[in-house]
Amino acid sequence: MKLVRDNIQLDKNFPFQISKVVLDHENSQPDTFHWHSYFEITYVQKGRGNYFVNGQEYVMDEGDIIIFNNVEPHGWKIMGEEMHLLVMIFSPEFVAEKLSVFDSEYLKPFVERGSNFKNRIGREEPVSHEIRKSIREIYQEWEERKEGYPLMIKANILRILTMLIRTYQDETKSGEMLKEKKNAMKRLEQAFAYINAHYCEKITLDEVAASVYMSSNYFSSYFRKVTNISFSEYVTRLRIMHARELLRDPEKSVTEAALECGFNNISNFYRLYKKHIGKPPRDNKKSEK
Repeated sequence: MKLVRDNIQLDKNFPFQISKVVLDHENSQPDTFHWHSYFEITYVQKGRGNYFVNGQEYVMDEGDIIIFNNVEPHGWKIMGEEMHLLVMIFSPEFVAEKLSVFDSEYLKPFVERGSNFKNRIGREEPVSHEIRKSIREIYQEWEERKEGYPLMIKANILRILTMLIRTYQDETKSGEMLKEKKNAMKRLEQAFAYINAHYCEKITLDEVAASVYMSSNYFSSYFRKVTNISFSEYVTRLRIMHARELLRDPEKSVTEAALECGFNNISNFYRLYKKHIGKPPRDNKKSEK
């Protein structure tokens, strides 16, 4: 699993975007999870696929909705030919000014997760129909840009969030866990950047820990706690993914791909490649021809 941060820049005066997105096998990266500093509400208009978040796998069909907050790494995998989505993203400041206690109540579905909360809102759930209707209206306002469209968009966003509060809010759930996770992701951000830049080299736990000013032992346990995967396994998966891409080149031998990705032991490379991909690298190379 490769973990990256999205860096979409939202307009500071109107930190909101909505767009139609088509996911297909060309841009599918099931081993890459991403996270971002904004909230996301996505509506599946057509197609079928799987979303992965918080150790859960959600099968998404036409009419389903999925929501993510600003600290949840998530990824997806296409099940058919394409998925057509309406993807809506906005910053916390779009909904709630920092000094407004009242407005901050709207963010509860993202911040304070009730015990009955699920990232997926199924098309069969009563609230789903109203949310889909609001998302379509938001997209129309965004496209037409008639006078007053920002107010109409924000009004619909607040309506959606109010419906989510009514459906999923549990007052006994504290936001402290989410705050802790956000701080953890921020603390490891430099480590992810370092690993992503050097994973094909002889990279060690000690040097990555040093890049974020942690002891090796503490970094190792902290990394596993935040990502649910060990440091060495994370690096191995990055290398295997890169090797798989290199093997699509008919001129590139298996040995060359292995060495280029940081594997010095070829037999170990074969073993790990088969473990993660499900077939030996030579078989994968034949299928790419």
